Amino acid sequence: YTPSASKVPAVNPFMVMILIPYTTFGLYPLMERWGMNPHPLRRMTLGMFMAAVSYVTVALIQHGIDASADTGEKVHIGWQLVPYFIITLSEVMVSITGLEFAYSQAPKKMKSVIMGFWLLNVTVGSLLVVFLAGFKGLSPANFFWVFAGLMAVAAAGFGYRASSYKYRDYTQ
Repeated sequence: YTPSASKVPAVNPFMVMILIPYTTFGLYPLMERWGMNPHPLRRMTLGMFMAAVSYVTVALIQHGIDASADTGEKVHIGWQLVPYFIITLSEVMVSITGLEFAYSQAPKKMKSVIMGFWLLNVTVGSLLVVFLAGFKGLSPANFFWVFAGLMAVAAAGFGYRASSYKYRDYTQ
C-alpha cells in the first residue's frame, strides 16, 4: 500500500490525539520514575530538542531522495511518518505545555497579553521560515539542517534560561 502524498499530513491530527494521553499517562510518569521531574519548562526544552531531531530526520530523508534521484530509485512516502511522529510529539510537549504554562504563570490581568505574545512568537517563527525559504542557494536538505541547528540553539538557550525560573501559581 502506498498512500498519496496529500494524505500523509492528515496523520498529524490523529497522532496528536494519540500522543496527548501517551505523554500525560505514559511518558511524563516514566520521566518522574527516572528522577527527571517533568515540570513544564523541562518538557518544553525536551520537546524543542525533539523538534531539532525531527528536522535532522527530514534532512536525512531528503539526502536519500536526492541520492535516489540519480539512480532512478524512489523513496517510499511512508518515511515521512518518522519525522511526523517526532515533530508531533514535540508539538504536544511544547505547544500544549507552553500554553498551559503561560496561562498558569501569568497574573489574572496579564493572561490575554501573555497569550498574545505566544501568538506573536508563532508569527515571528513563521516569518523566519518565509525569510529562509527566500534563499535560493540552500538545497532542500540544507534548508532542514539550518532549521535543525536553529532549533537546537533555541532549545539550549531556552533550557539554560528555564533552569533559573521560579514558578508562581496564578491559576484560577
